[in-house]
Amino acid sequence: MAVQIQLRNDTAANWAQVNPTLAQGEIGLEIDTNKMKIGQGNVAWNDLPYTGVDAAELVPLVSYSHTQSSASDTWTVVHNLGFYPAVSIFDSAANAVEGAITHNSINHLTIEFSSAISGTAYLS
Repeated sequence: MAVQIQLRNDTAANWAQVNPTLAQGEIGLEIDTNKMKIGQGNVAWNDLPYTGVDAAELVPLVSYSHTQSSASDTWTVVHNLGFYPAVSIFDSAANAVEGAITHNSINHLTIEFSSAISGTAYLS
């Protein structure tokens, strides 16, 4: 026998209009925004904070873009991500290119090329 778990759900507008008080630990889902709130038993919906991390807030924490405007055979990238990221490199014409990547620290790397190029390095 399959077990189905269904969260209390509605649109953001309906949640705001009805403004219910969720039970302690009860999860309410906005089906049009994919945001959730967790009930406290005595706080109405409109006064509850959203739970979790918004994707727009998360991306800058785990990714970084470095634009090299002037052509150079060595790019120095200070990303301050706190880890050794994977690196994808594209020249100014948006062609994927390869370079020798050296992770100098968890917040700094260099990329060396056989000739001077400009472009963008995407780190994640």
